[in-house]
Amino acid sequence: MAKVPLGCEPVVGSLTPSKKREYRVTNRLQEGKRPIYAVVFNFIDSRYFNAFATAGGNRVTVYQCLEGGVIAVLQSYIDEDKDESFYTVSWACNTDGTPFLVAGGLNGIIRVIDTGSEKIYKSFVGHGDSINEIRTQPLKPSLVLSASKDESVRLWNIHTGICILIFAGAGGHRNEVLSVDFHPSNIYHIASCGMDNTVKIWSMK
Repeated sequence: MAKVPLGCEPVVGSLTPSKKREYRVTNRLQEGKRPIYAVVFNFIDSRYFNAFATAGGNRVTVYQCLEGGVIAVLQSYIDEDKDESFYTVSWACNTDGTPFLVAGGLNGIIRVIDTGSEKIYKSFVGHGDSINEIRTQPLKPSLVLSASKDESVRLWNIHTGICILIFAGAGGHRNEVLSVDFHPSNIYHIASCGMDNTVKIWSMK
């Protein structure tokens, strides 16, 4: 079988860096005493590229990077269920451009948070177990994917609140799905992987 070229030839490198790389921690934050499972910058709207969100425990927090390494807290959403533990969060937006945060975790419920009103816009119930990852469609950011311990991947429309597709069953994963992502330029293709040691490419055409 012929190898598919990836656009570059393999390069033999050295374990010794060519020059010293300079880096430093510009700020440090601590959120309570629970692990923080996710951090994501806002890639949806260029006006808010300096904002990022974190997820951990029953809290989703939005921060802003300011000049001089300063980090400011913009808002914090605390779920009504004290036993919830958010594992993942992603930026998305409504059809009118309103920025949203979409978070999920232990309870298997997806919370769509309106960052303008700082209130829950919608809650999606459908997964039968915890949610491991949520990803936003970069070309249509009102669409999100969720990967779950229930062995399924679901495609949601955050504007309508409808679960458009469920990727499961015959040909699906045989253990929990750990990660999922959209193709960057083809809205009809997604990839998923999980505890069953498989990677699956799905086509919606």
